[in-house]
Amino acid sequence: MNYSTDRSGLRFWSGKEARLEAAHILDLVDAVRNEESKQVTPFLSFAMREWAEAILRKEHLELREEGGFQEAERIRIIIAPWGETLDSLDANISLLWVRAKDPRAQLEHRQILGSLIGLGLRREVLGDIQTGQKGQYIATASEITPYLLDHWTQAGREKINVSLYEDKPDVCPDLGEERRITVNSSRIDAVIANAFGVSRTIAQEWITQGKLRRDGLVVSKADEEVQADEMISCRGQGRIKLLKCTQTRKERVAWQIVLFRSQRH
Repeated sequence: MNYSTDRSGLRFWSGKEARLEAAHILDLVDAVRNEESKQVTPFLSFAMREWAEAILRKEHLELREEGGFQEAERIRIIIAPWGETLDSLDANISLLWVRAKDPRAQLEHRQILGSLIGLGLRREVLGDIQTGQKGQYIATASEITPYLLDHWTQAGREKINVSLYEDKPDVCPDLGEERRITVNSSRIDAVIANAFGVSRTIAQEWITQGKLRRDGLVVSKADEEVQADEMISCRGQGRIKLLKCTQTRKERVAWQIVLFRSQRH
């Protein structure tokens, strides 16, 4: 008898397109269960990513998220039976390098995305678009790469050159916003709550949901003490770089941080 995933979770989605996308993810879960084979999702929005992760944890399946860039907003999830080893290559993601033929022209995110949608592509085969030193990079599903290399010739009014990029992309650094925050202690929930302007309760929920990473490692305890030079990221919100810590006259803790807000494109 074939395994069939509980479909009641589809009620979470009111829109037809979102419900169809969610149903496709459940179809992939069924394929993993019944065929004992790896499957990969389309590129997911933040909301769909959160929903899919909850389903996959409930089903006790192996998962790995890949987006083509470090701290990618839009990702594909590789799904496999429990205990199977997953590799980043299983996500089938290609990076394309896009440059305007006119060296004086500056390509923008909206030009690139608009031109790709204009080619008839769905957003689910397209990942993040990030600015580089000499052009733009876009993560795409590998299955559409040959088509793009042959047919994608213009973004907005600009003629473009498109090529496959196999090295580490020279993405322009996000300079972020430097600011000073004061907290009662250096507990990670207190620092995160202050930095992102939310309550301690919400910050603790993020930790419970596995959204926080500290220098790349998932944070599991709200009372962990943070240290200078650490990078803390919160999925869907952004990242903070901890610079230095001092004491205030009122015996509070002052942190100098750099805040990098999530763009969620």
